[in-house]
Amino acid sequence: MSGGRFFQPAPRLKALLAEPGGMRASDALRRADRAVLEIRGRCLSGIDQKVEEILAASKSDAPSAMDRCYRLSNEIYAEAGVFGLVELSGVAHSLCTLLAESELDRIPREAIAVHVDALRALRSPAVAENRQLRTAVVAELRALTARMSAPRAGPAR
Repeated sequence: MSGGRFFQPAPRLKALLAEPGGMRASDALRRADRAVLEIRGRCLSGIDQKVEEILAASKSDAPSAMDRCYRLSNEIYAEAGVFGLVELSGVAHSLCTLLAESELDRIPREAIAVHVDALRALRSPAVAENRQLRTAVVAELRALTARMSAPRAGPAR
């Protein structure tokens, strides 16, 4: 019996990468960054609109109002993150946490309004340019959320 024959198939990806007309990863990333910057203005306007929708929904007594507030704040969290708006994303995350971890019937509407005010403030140029202020806003809202989400002790027995 003779020795076995081994075949090495040519990797298809290697062949595709060698063909002309492709794009380098660095070029693709630059192209993607430009595309994101092109839609930035429209997306930030959309975030501003969602902030106002959160405030309107928080004033509603409809059963789905808090779910809508949560969904909108989650969208802001994700969209702000895409544009590197860390603090704006952080405030939206704080609101998501408040809405997800609290008993919905005991969330003061004022706590939601404070988050909405913070989201508006972070979109203003005066606050947006002050890193210390942005960081302090997020820290205070997270503390508020932690206090609001903590389980309350029941009556002593």
